[in-house]
Amino acid sequence: MFPPSVLAWALLAASPSSVDSQVPDSVGLHDEARSLQRRFERHRVRELPRTLTGGSRECDEIIGRLCIWDDGDDEWTPRPEPEAIGQARARLLAEFAVLAESIPGDHWLFGQRVRYLAEAGRLEDAEALATSCGLPDRWRCDAYRGFALHLQGRTAAATTAFDRALGTMPVALGGEWTNPEPVLGGELREWLREQPDSTRAVARIWTLADPLFLADGNDRWTGHLTRWTYAMSAEGARNPHGMRWAEDLTEAAVRYGWSISWEKGWPRGGEATAPVVGRDPPAAARTFPTRDVLEPSEDDAVLPWTLPKGHARSAYLSPYLDSLGVLEGQIGRFWRRDHILVVAAAHTGGLLDRAADAGLFVLDGSWSDAAGEDGHLALDLRATPDSSGAVRFAGGVAPTEWGVASLETWDRHRRRARRLRVGMGLRPVPPDVFALSDLMLVEASAGEGEPVALEQAALEQAALGPTTLEEMIKSLRTSTEAYGEDVLGVALEVYGLGYRAEAVGLRAWVEDRSPSAFRRLARRLGLAGPAEIVSVQWDEAGPDQPGPFLRVFGIRLPRLDAGAYDVAVEVSVPGRLPLTRRRAFTVPERH
Repeated sequence: MFPPSVLAWALLAASPSSVDSQVPDSVGLHDEARSLQRRFERHRVRELPRTLTGGSRECDEIIGRLCIWDDGDDEWTPRPEPEAIGQARARLLAEFAVLAESIPGDHWLFGQRVRYLAEAGRLEDAEALATSCGLPDRWRCDAYRGFALHLQGRTAAATTAFDRALGTMPVALGGEWTNPEPVLGGELREWLREQPDSTRAVARIWTLADPLFLADGNDRWTGHLTRWTYAMSAEGARNPHGMRWAEDLTEAAVRYGWSISWEKGWPRGGEATAPVVGRDPPAAARTFPTRDVLEPSEDDAVLPWTLPKGHARSAYLSPYLDSLGVLEGQIGRFWRRDHILVVAAAHTGGLLDRAADAGLFVLDGSWSDAAGEDGHLALDLRATPDSSGAVRFAGGVAPTEWGVASLETWDRHRRRARRLRVGMGLRPVPPDVFALSDLMLVEASAGEGEPVALEQAALEQAALGPTTLEEMIKSLRTSTEAYGEDVLGVALEVYGLGYRAEAVGLRAWVEDRSPSAFRRLARRLGLAGPAEIVSVQWDEAGPDQPGPFLRVFGIRLPRLDAGAYDVAVEVSVPGRLPLTRRRAFTVPERH
């Protein structure tokens, strides 16, 4: 879901220059500050390390004068900054501090000081400078303070600072800063324009863009405003590309952030200067939801939050993370008379330890009207993994139209997190309506732990152990991986039975979701059988009283090739249309 990539920028053309108007008696000092800033950036370029890829590959996208490409190198790490650059930056900051005593109201100079302090890793100094800010436009002071607080991972304090800034800055500028359209893909922009209540729609997008509900606040929102603040600080300044800041650099910064490292290529034929490549964090991820999870579905399905491949419209990495990946696990729903029980299980996969945080969160349709707020968390469960690294959750939520569930783990020490998000219908199911819960994978064990395969009759299914929903939850598999010749335990509930005596028919089978090209062609030509790999079928008596009817059984898998599969269960009752539920699982490569 979050393929790591390195975003690189390269210069395409020279940029026009611009000169800010200044109060007459401060013009000379302001010009001196600009001269010092240009001198530092020229010195930086001279000291940059060389790269063999500078500007040599095809652009994935062109933004004004910039060539943008996804490097795709998840092994890339920034080279240590040459010592000479750090020393030159320190001198520049000292010179700026002297000039600022004479022109304390110069917002261009103030922005340079905050930005270069942050670049040097002196975030507390940047915060202190913004806190003591004496600019006549106080909203700039608040924005710079929010900028420094966000970079420290202090999201709640950053939100407060940015709220003050947005409340007092020019209305048109505030509208530009808070408009999400520049960072949204085409489908999301189209969805947003279709919404009758744009305020709630924007709030919904920002709420779901929050990378981690385990972390306080919504740092994707403060990160967006931090990028705008960075662009404000760089207006009219030079950078390692030799360009004066303009709209194209602002757009790139708002969509992807700013470069954390620069490298210098080699001059190409006929050119006197070498291209400079700026690189963004390699683990930056897509955080905005897909259109599917923003609105109710026509059916009651669980929709995985899967993000498209290819070049991203925007990318982001939280300041408290070095990586955000996909969590292996499963989420499902079980209906009760007055609530829906959401259950989930996952394994940390050796990435996290017992000190890690884990949580299950459900956001229902009661979205906040304020962008950046957490919306309405209908469920907020937190735990630490057990000694084996497993976490299991179960919590009730009130019925509503639609919601999003997020299963998350976060290792604060290693600065790594994983998450599994799904959109899901949360409509109520009347007790007398024939319906199914989601299909869940369970550990298939009988009696003293011996696996049992259901191959011919349903008589053996009870031997699998769980007879109540509580027991079933404790036996949930924490992974959706299985190997051929395993016994795959499966559990689901049937609703709407027990009002009269009736037989229940069950059929379970496994399908290959990733057949080879040859097999797909053979099926189209009628030379191969159906997609079912293994199937079992049986009949049994229904419950003798109304209530959820829990069924737990196992299917012994044949030897399977590595790939993606579905296990499906169909339940049929005379006089009613049969119902089917599926659960995806994978067979990994054997090592």
